[in-house]
Amino acid sequence: MTFDARGGKPPASRNNALFAVAVVAVVGGAFMLALKFPVAPKFSPADTGSHTIAATVQAPTAQVPSGWTSEAAQTYFATLSRVDPGASTTLNKRLARISGKPRVEQSEIVFAHAANVLKDHAADLARADTRHLDDILVMTRDRLRSASHSGSAWCQGARFADLDQASFSDRAALNRELKMLEEPLRDYGLALVSHLLVAIEDARSNPVSRGALTQTDKAAMQGVMMSMLSDPQVMPLLMAAQTGGDADKLVKSLNVCDLGATAVTAIKTLPQDTKGRAFADLVRQMELGGGDLSRLSQF
Repeated sequence: MTFDARGGKPPASRNNALFAVAVVAVVGGAFMLALKFPVAPKFSPADTGSHTIAATVQAPTAQVPSGWTSEAAQTYFATLSRVDPGASTTLNKRLARISGKPRVEQSEIVFAHAANVLKDHAADLARADTRHLDDILVMTRDRLRSASHSGSAWCQGARFADLDQASFSDRAALNRELKMLEEPLRDYGLALVSHLLVAIEDARSNPVSRGALTQTDKAAMQGVMMSMLSDPQVMPLLMAAQTGGDADKLVKSLNVCDLGATAVTAIKTLPQDTKGRAFADLVRQMELGGGDLSRLSQF
């Protein structure tokens, strides 16, 4: 995209084409990006309770906070109780104090707390077997395909075609527009973190040691990115972006969910060792920089 010294906006068609190309990376890498949001509100060790866990501790019977009735929520609270009883107790107390608040506000607490729990257990998470990562990829792919098959409006490129920077700057208006995504995003986030907790639990008994990313790993990841960009839905958009052509019709014809499923499937084809080292590297970055999962339940 060229810079306009007159301060004008680039053509909408080019913005749309570039946005659609970005969807491939954004949707396809969602399971990784969940670990790399800006730093969450800080909790003390007493808040997370994560440092109280021992491998020999028997987790108490899980208590699901009032109102959290979905299967994903019940699975998450049961898994947290088993993997980190101290963190579970603390979270339940926090939610009990705000039980009358809207679910969105409670979700922010749940995911901010989860980010800190994951950070506290990052050393184990980085040593988790890649089959857990594959489980996350399969879950993500299947949910995207299900959304596509059900005809979800949010799979239609037309819903995104007119989005621009101004649309995202009005947070309140965007929240209203995307209200219907709140529950599925929350359940996806809970399922994602549940998978990560199970990975932590398994890594305690079956740790996998890994080195740094290699040049071969980087070449493999570049190959996967190129395969994403060669998708039949993406190639015409790339050409339109390069030539300045009108890509509005192309963007509106996109099935974003199918595009995301294709991207996730491509990531899954990476060699297991490459996936393991890439994931461990992301986890180490999370440990150093913090993580904020609160946005998994809202925009």
